[in-house]
Amino acid sequence: MAKKPRIVIIGAGMAGLTAANKLYTASNNAFDLSVVEGGSRIGGRINTSEFSAEKIEMGATWIHGIGGSPIYKIAEETGSLVSEEPWECMDPTVDKARTFAEGGFEIEPFIVEPVSALFNALMELAQGKEISQNDDEDCVSERLGEIYEIATRFCCSSGDGFNGSSVGSFLRSGFDAYWASVSKGENGEKKYGTWSRRSLEEAVFTMFSNTQRTYTSADDLYTLDYAAESEYQMFPGEEITIAKGYLSVIHHLASVLPQGVIELNRRVVKIEWGSGEEGPVKLHFSDGSVVFADHVIVTVSLGVLKAGIESDVEDGGLFSPPLPEFKSDAIRRLGYGVVNKLFVEVSQRSFPSLQLVFEKEDSEFRFVKIPWWMRRTATMAPIHSNSKVLLSWFAGKEALELEKLTEEEIMDGVLTTVSCLTGKEVKKDTGKVPKTLTNGSLREDDDEVVKIKKVLTSKWGGDPLFRGSYSYVAVGSSGDDLDAMAEPLPQINKKSGQVNGHVQAKVGELQVMFAGEATHRTHYSTTHGAYYSGLREANRLLKHYKCDF
Repeated sequence: MAKKPRIVIIGAGMAGLTAANKLYTASNNAFDLSVVEGGSRIGGRINTSEFSAEKIEMGATWIHGIGGSPIYKIAEETGSLVSEEPWECMDPTVDKARTFAEGGFEIEPFIVEPVSALFNALMELAQGKEISQNDDEDCVSERLGEIYEIATRFCCSSGDGFNGSSVGSFLRSGFDAYWASVSKGENGEKKYGTWSRRSLEEAVFTMFSNTQRTYTSADDLYTLDYAAESEYQMFPGEEITIAKGYLSVIHHLASVLPQGVIELNRRVVKIEWGSGEEGPVKLHFSDGSVVFADHVIVTVSLGVLKAGIESDVEDGGLFSPPLPEFKSDAIRRLGYGVVNKLFVEVSQRSFPSLQLVFEKEDSEFRFVKIPWWMRRTATMAPIHSNSKVLLSWFAGKEALELEKLTEEEIMDGVLTTVSCLTGKEVKKDTGKVPKTLTNGSLREDDDEVVKIKKVLTSKWGGDPLFRGSYSYVAVGSSGDDLDAMAEPLPQINKKSGQVNGHVQAKVGELQVMFAGEATHRTHYSTTHGAYYSGLREANRLLKHYKCDF
């Protein structure tokens, strides 16, 4: 029998398993197929888990729009969108968030909502969308129409329009334009506790910016490219989570593969590509073994690729010979950040959804006890309306710091922050019967005090198999770099030939191929982007071997 082309997929995440699924189901068993995974589980940056008897997502969480999403289609067809058990973010709009500012007071909606509308309008403009005005009856501000007009005028003005390079500078300019317009005739120095009206609205605006950091993984929105923002695409419809967990989609993709195709704990440490007698690609594994392949699909994260091309990496890097400049330059220019989730179990189910507003770094009114790593956390909210588990998101330096902290340090930081902003007494649950003096009386049950029982954090930054969370287009890079990421190697075309006389192919082409969210120009940073990229590379090979698909 003729020898089958050997295809090895590196990584058993969304991209890798999508490619494997397509290659196996559409090729009529034409390939010798393997998926090698460096870790002890499949899923990659998808990792459904449990905390306090609740289903949670340590990594990818959302289906970003249900209209046309392949992830939604799989989840719907497999019955994964419904569950008898509660799950993370099953009802995120049930409890309207309350906003608290450093200084211990609640900010009224008439201040928060116009700033929220401004921020959303500016982001929609940056993304090339038409502004969608919110007709929410609870919105108490009469200035919303004016805010939309200001945002549109600011963006579209030919003489005074934005000509900067980053999303952060665009947002800053938009806020300044907004304040210059709406503050006329108003007392911008009116005090709200220790805050002036301007400083308070600016801090609320910063809070929404910090939420945007977790969406993009950029530590600073001033590093997020403005021109590329309009290329990013979203599916229409609501954003939802998966009742039976994101891993249900992964397991569905993997279920068609024969036993033995997926190999766990098989970490690739070097990829030799070029011409070889046993195959054009030679893979070296951490245990010293080697595997030869005709084609390799690399689905590791951009963070792993960044580490893999650096000159100080042992044995000269992940690739031998090194990647061509067009590829390595794209890897260096693109942004890749860290986003981590913090889950906190508390003693009460009635904990409200909180939005957190902090003083500037140079403010004399900052509470020194609030740790720096909590100060760019925008929200803390129950994962569903009847849950004792709270969730906060961290990005950038704060996300990395979170990975280094002990459980005690995290609990102390959370209780200090919540207490300082809300004025509500929060403490650690020691398991002992509390005997606290409140207003001169001894309370044995201490029902009104919120206790923190335990915490759990994701740790994507320090994991050598991921080195972060997802990609973004950084200032200095562009969508062209995402396209370059998707280019297979080598680029040169060779003469047509046959593989052992059994399938038509171009000998030596498509040796090293690339998939993953960081290889998709319009859907980077998402699971559906990873899905599409895996499908793209599988179809490239199927077309290469003239398979019907």
